[in-house]
Amino acid sequence: MHVNQLRGLYSRAYYLQDCEGHDEFLVSAGRKLPRRLQKCLKLLQLQPGQRVLDLGCGRGELSLHAAQRGACCIAVDPSADGLALLGEALDSWELGDTPNLLRVAARGEQLPLASQTVDRILLSDVVEHLEPKELGSLLCECQRVLRHGGWLVVHTQPNRLLLEYTVPVLSKMSILWGVHLPRDLREEMTPGARAPYHVNEQSRTDLRDALERAAFEIDEIWLEGSYPVHRIFGDTALKRWILPRFRRWLWLKELLASQLFAVARKSPRDRSGFRAI
Repeated sequence: MHVNQLRGLYSRAYYLQDCEGHDEFLVSAGRKLPRRLQKCLKLLQLQPGQRVLDLGCGRGELSLHAAQRGACCIAVDPSADGLALLGEALDSWELGDTPNLLRVAARGEQLPLASQTVDRILLSDVVEHLEPKELGSLLCECQRVLRHGGWLVVHTQPNRLLLEYTVPVLSKMSILWGVHLPRDLREEMTPGARAPYHVNEQSRTDLRDALERAAFEIDEIWLEGSYPVHRIFGDTALKRWILPRFRRWLWLKELLASQLFAVARKSPRDRSGFRAI
């Protein structure tokens, strides 16, 4: 994607009107994190002084929280408007005269960083915005700049299988349990979750394959998010039957969960590893 296209798509209006989480950002300048971003922050397990790369930082909520915890955060995004919003929020946070936060205008496929210089990398709501070739190049750059023993945290949504297979099939039957379900659930999402922004939505298999092609060792990759169960089945006995099984059965999550998380390392797998939280 060319620079002019990026400027047109990822504008101030996008971040403040169309990109999920904009209401919380406007009210709190990023202090209030949506649940998915709280989980990403927790998975990073940041310690003071660690160097964390928030790649595709957008408005920069997670960069601000990382800096507040004493990490040295590098917030990278090709969008000048996104980085400007991060700067405006930073001014209101009162983190001191020299906060540990560096804003860098760059694409993830060509990071202006030396090899093996960061302890953690965050990819929150980024991979679905990149063409497959771009994503492959970005993950190889992540592999290059990550120190041995460091790890990468990924969050992406929506689950491609949910939107391409589950919802179209169930939309034809939803009238049977009294729910009007559109064939394309993107119609009910924010504009930022539709074309032309989401060019590479992921399934669990897609994301695993992309990480493995970039030579990452995957600690864990999992699905969660029960909103589709509530939306598809409404307040019905069918939902009350499915919901506890959705929480236990992987195949139901593959078809019905909305969000994907992954934790992957540069070095061989640490068997003490992660658990989904």
